[in-house]
Amino acid sequence: MAPKSTLSRLKQQERETRKDLIIDAAKTVFGTKTYDKVSMQEIANAAGIAKSSIYTYFKNQEALFVEAAYRDTKRFISELETHLEGKGDSEKLDALITHFLEYNTRNEVYWQMITRFSLHGKIGGESARKLDVVARRFMDLLDLVFVDIPEEADKRLLSHSLFAALSGILIAFRKYPGRSETESLEHMQRVGRLIRDMFDVYLNRPGDAMLSEPT
Repeated sequence: MAPKSTLSRLKQQERETRKDLIIDAAKTVFGTKTYDKVSMQEIANAAGIAKSSIYTYFKNQEALFVEAAYRDTKRFISELETHLEGKGDSEKLDALITHFLEYNTRNEVYWQMITRFSLHGKIGGESARKLDVVARRFMDLLDLVFVDIPEEADKRLLSHSLFAALSGILIAFRKYPGRSETESLEHMQRVGRLIRDMFDVYLNRPGDAMLSEPT
């Protein structure tokens, strides 16, 4: 007979496996429909379990979505940090743009889930605070690519602008008609390099009033 500690460990592993199964199913569903149109029954069907089983792990749909988004965003940030490690200051912006576009092309479900939620989702309270933690961590990482900039520049505003530009590239060209995924990614990278060059030109204009917030 297995020791009690072994049985407890096996039960915990089984619980974590079931939880991961639910999260993976939820990501698939959230990636195909807007957040406000998804039901727990659809997620249960995708996971191949009873709907009541989901509530053993998550109190509601919002909690499930937040956990899925939180986990995947942490993974994305971790990969991005690794990708930027060892890069010189002049290389970081180019490396970030390249990886951002590659990752979100490679991880279609994650990109669709986050994009659909940003357009149609609404959360608050503890859920919002949990996502805000990873969102701020991501923006802090973007701030790191803007190292040699004029003192009057608003670094966080630049990071927001970069994020908006890269998200726009994905929305506009990720599913461009008549192009394969490889061709679409190559085109997005070309546009990304142009965005990089535009930032370089912009940041080499000392004293430009648009670099800082209006007083």
